[in-house]
Amino acid sequence: MRFQLVINGEAHEVETDGGVRIDGRPVEGEAVAEGRGVTVRIEGKRYRVLLTRWGSVVDDASYRVEVRELEAGHRPEASAAHGGTAAGQVEVRPSMPGRIVRVHVKVGDRVARHAPLAVLEAMKMQNEIPAPVAGIVKEVRVSEGQGVLASDVLVVLGPA
Repeated sequence: MRFQLVINGEAHEVETDGGVRIDGRPVEGEAVAEGRGVTVRIEGKRYRVLLTRWGSVVDDASYRVEVRELEAGHRPEASAAHGGTAAGQVEVRPSMPGRIVRVHVKVGDRVARHAPLAVLEAMKMQNEIPAPVAGIVKEVRVSEGQGVLASDVLVVLGPA
């Protein structure tokens, strides 16, 4: 299996055929489910991982996590930040609850991957919400000033 793991916007290619390689480098490790989380050991270091609907928590630090398909015919689980729909559309969600302070797109706009879709204000900080894929804006479900939860769909993107 080959996929891209994006952690707080930083992408890494992961391959799991005949061992594990991250960005082409072989890595030794193991993962053991424990209670509501997973204990992961990577090259002698131990990490406690808890996946939430907002992302993940590793040793008490929060991370926005996304898994992207790299091989045709294989679809990894939908990410915490966005998910696919049956029609090949992508639903973009915020990484945390907050208030929308700016919407950069409208229905019909063509957007590039990483183009800004909206700006979310959360914990007194403004966070830009980028397009996870290139496509066409099919729906905009929020407006400026609106409060949102991490589970709310902000924008729906369709294939370009």
